[in-house]
Amino acid sequence: VVFPDFFPGSLLGPDFGSPSFTRKKILSTLAECGKTSSIIDDISIVKRYSSESSNAFAVCSDDEALMKAKKEVKNDRTHFIWTQFSELNSFYENQAEDEEKLNGKLAEMLSLLTCEKKSVNKKGIHCGMTTELKDIITRLNGRIRGLYAALPTNTMLIICTGHGDTAIVRKLRKMLLDQSETNMSRESILKVLEELQAQAEVALCFLGLKD
Repeated sequence: VVFPDFFPGSLLGPDFGSPSFTRKKILSTLAECGKTSSIIDDISIVKRYSSESSNAFAVCSDDEALMKAKKEVKNDRTHFIWTQFSELNSFYENQAEDEEKLNGKLAEMLSLLTCEKKSVNKKGIHCGMTTELKDIITRLNGRIRGLYAALPTNTMLIICTGHGDTAIVRKLRKMLLDQSETNMSRESILKVLEELQAQAEVALCFLGLKD
């Protein structure tokens, strides 16, 4: 079972990576090896990444994705399952487009960067977590736990976080390109962008085997 929990910034599906050295889809390659696969995701992802031989399930919410995935893991004929939770991605996208929230985060980041510059103990910059974000992370954690509990014994679970908040990185780049009017100077935006981009490039992958 392959289970990416979020890809903030851009929703992606199962692929060989970028740049891809083959035009073949992963699910097609698995089918050629005699492995049946299922993809459970947004309809745009399903259309783009599914193969003729794979089971395809288009869903409209994370709860629906979880329900379908928990049902599909009980199918003994399926060897590979892909699904994705996108609530966190939607949160970052909406935050980047909300002018008030965006300005608040930029001001906080600039303040933290200024404090770090004066400090001899540099541990990296991280904004405070809002109640809304905590709730999303809690729900995400619950869905992952729910899926893990539904897995049959001896099933491999892979969780890929994808990149971080790429939505705000794209927004800042656009602001600089369009020379948008803002309360922050261009130099300040560049300073914040450098830090946010470094954070957004970090990705994690976890692998476990259900006992």
